Amino acid sequence: MTRSLIFLFVLQIFSADCFGQENTNENPPNIVLILIDDSGLMDFGSFGGEAQTPNIDSLAKCGTMFTNMHASPVCAPSRAMLLTGSDNHLAGVANLPEMLPKEYQELKGYAGVLNDSVQTIATRLKELNYNTYVTGKWHLGHDENTLPTKKGFDRSFILGASGADNYEASGYLPMKSTAQWYADGKPTDLPEHFYSSESYVDEMIRFHIEETDPKQPFFSYIAFQAIHAPVQAPKEFVEKYQAIYSEGWDVLREKRFTKAKQMGIIPEDAAMNPMLEEMNPWASISEKDKKTYITDMAVMAGMLDAMDYHVGRYIAYLKEIGEAENTIFIITSDNGPDGGDYEKLYGWAKRNGFHRDFDKNGGKRYYGTIGPEFASAIAAPFSYFKYYAGEGGLRVPLIISGLKASNHQIDNSFCFITDIAPTIYDIVGLSTSENKGYHTISGKSILPHIENNSVPIYDSKDGVGLEAAASSAYFLGDYKIVKNNTPLGDKQWKMYNLKIDPAETTNITSQNPMLFHTLLSKYELFAKNVGVQPMPEGYNAQKEVGRKSLRAMLNPFKK
Repeated sequence: MTRSLIFLFVLQIFSADCFGQENTNENPPNIVLILIDDSGLMDFGSFGGEAQTPNIDSLAKCGTMFTNMHASPVCAPSRAMLLTGSDNHLAGVANLPEMLPKEYQELKGYAGVLNDSVQTIATRLKELNYNTYVTGKWHLGHDENTLPTKKGFDRSFILGASGADNYEASGYLPMKSTAQWYADGKPTDLPEHFYSSESYVDEMIRFHIEETDPKQPFFSYIAFQAIHAPVQAPKEFVEKYQAIYSEGWDVLREKRFTKAKQMGIIPEDAAMNPMLEEMNPWASISEKDKKTYITDMAVMAGMLDAMDYHVGRYIAYLKEIGEAENTIFIITSDNGPDGGDYEKLYGWAKRNGFHRDFDKNGGKRYYGTIGPEFASAIAAPFSYFKYYAGEGGLRVPLIISGLKASNHQIDNSFCFITDIAPTIYDIVGLSTSENKGYHTISGKSILPHIENNSVPIYDSKDGVGLEAAASSAYFLGDYKIVKNNTPLGDKQWKMYNLKIDPAETTNITSQNPMLFHTLLSKYELFAKNVGVQPMPEGYNAQKEVGRKSLRAMLNPFKK
């Protein structure tokens, strides 16, 4: 029996307040799952960010904002765990193929495509006759057996690759010089006047319009390219941000650190690590380069702004067709901000029609990237960023809106990306244990905690392990052990008390060696159970991407 639900709807173009009337619709709730690409915890306006995101903020205001949500340090493993509730190694996506030596792709769990030993949310919801749709970045396989049509989705319009230009069918790396889109399981051309955020919402609305059985509940999964490199946005969304980042990354780090304390995201007495030694101070940057960096950040904010605008269009459509009040919105990100150094690729990008012209405000063919220093700043107050298992690479926003009539909540309870699938199953009345023949769902439903905050999501005995891109972590209660791979990490295990030290400033391994060895033993058991394979000596994810990109530049015709 489906739980009685209330959808508290906010959209700036309709009202500044949540709907106060209880939803009496007895139909199963619709589920809208929105995934942002490379967004750190504090990028949305409601989480303290600089970008204007009124539609997402409105959903946050009418639901629960989780500030201790964790994903994988890289995208495809997070996407696999998001859609299945199972560990990424068991789902077949231990790492990104782009980041793996070729010989590792033959190992069990390392093919980089969603395998048949797990079920997706879409597959399970088909048991209840849901209409299931997906638009946006898929990155879990693009052959006839791994596209969304074979993973429970009725309709799909997706990008198969890790990223692409946001305006045309073009790749963004030498090793990814082309990009492929698929519609309902077949290769397709892009629509005229394509812009990723706009077109993904257009296609989702089209699926609703063309639905032959619109009375059934629906599951919509929109996986935006925003704000993955190359950051690109229409000029009208960018111009208002040109002055916001002019003080540079040092000042931005401090501002986000202060904001995190004001919002209760971190304790008042929490410390923040200094910038890594490899990072350049803002004062050392030339005026010309500062202008480029500032524009990149303005485009990043504009890209979030544009995405939010189109999220608002989708909400408006659901309101128009009378479905908004029976819809649950879940919004999160796949990892922290991208600190990849794309500087060496600008020559290739220019030869392939991209530009770095700040006077064009980040429009078509702009090759915008955040860079390691600004990524470190927007990951603040946490340490590291994408590719690493520090909190800056793992901690992402989570909003769950529409479950019940309650006051806005900011919740600091630990949760993990595998928790989304079982939460959805709990909402609609599906059992997480009825998956005989498939890998166990390791995530926990967040629903009991939302309904009663005294019920923990994870109790003191529930540990969570993760590994991707040769960076690893294990969480148990307030504690975390973490090993960050090179080039910025040292591949050494460290332990932190995240409750009092969320920025991981003080390694407490020597203070409590017994607890450290307990957590390390638990991680080793986790790694054995899911099939973690050690990477070769000297491996790091960004270096592997760079090596493959260089090879592609030197021999562009070799597949």
